[in-house]
Amino acid sequence: MENIKHLEEEIWQLDLKVDNEMEFIAPYLIKVGGEYIIVDVGPKCGIPELERQLSFLGVTKDNLKYVFLTHIHLDHSGGLGTLLKNFPNTMVLVHRRGKPHLIDPDKVLWKSSIDTLGWVAEMYEKPDPVMEENIIAINEKSFEINVNGSDFIWYETPGHASHHFSFMMLKNKIMFCGDSVGMYIPSLNEALVPTTPHPYRIDSGIESINLMIKQNPEKLAFAHHAIRPNAEGLLRKHIDQLKAWQICVKDCINKGIVEEEEIAIELSGVDIESARLFKESKNFGGLRKALVGSITGFIHLVNQE
Repeated sequence: MENIKHLEEEIWQLDLKVDNEMEFIAPYLIKVGGEYIIVDVGPKCGIPELERQLSFLGVTKDNLKYVFLTHIHLDHSGGLGTLLKNFPNTMVLVHRRGKPHLIDPDKVLWKSSIDTLGWVAEMYEKPDPVMEENIIAINEKSFEINVNGSDFIWYETPGHASHHFSFMMLKNKIMFCGDSVGMYIPSLNEALVPTTPHPYRIDSGIESINLMIKQNPEKLAFAHHAIRPNAEGLLRKHIDQLKAWQICVKDCINKGIVEEEEIAIELSGVDIESARLFKESKNFGGLRKALVGSITGFIHLVNQE
């Protein structure tokens, strides 16, 4: 199937092609001892495609053991309640702060998503609630779980979101980093770009990346959108990128440049990888909008200094 990539012996990436855009929203599927784990599920609008791909790969309600949620933003968790209607035995691991918003998405998650994303949230569609009995809330800053002989260690990695976890699959030393290390876009000449929506906390973000460096991962599994080697190099590169953005956005504001698109022009001069996406609009509309939202996060960050 064209939207499925077999990346490792036991790992697939399932591109949901949300809004007809590739290399954007693509959950990972991990096979462990005859059962499966999905890493994030995408938005509600992507669930029919996700279920089609799962069926093609032989994933059923009897062998989908877990959903691992890196965080609860709509492009990662919005389809969870819908998916679990057909996979009622699947358990969900999520940050303790995310649990109440999965159970009652109307109260905060949906309203804040509409305020932040506008029409994009409407396109993702309103999340269905998740039954509490399907949720395992992680209360610790680190958490270990063994699934059929495969060990996973979770690490609290705030910055992008206060309810964010990254986790490492110890067998192959792959760190599934969610949105804590930006977006990776293979077809834009391997562009690495920030994911720093408001309220972004750069100190927490950099501390989270340094925490991941200490775990010595060999590869990074970006939620958007690839598994790549040279994990430490990419992690250190992203720290430098975040610092360069902070300096540039602060300089823009001091000069009276305050509109996101104007700041994007200035950022393109100091970050050639982000420049590729800033200049691209036809095939990467959702990714580009996310990058503009990252500028908004830095504007708020600088204004609070």
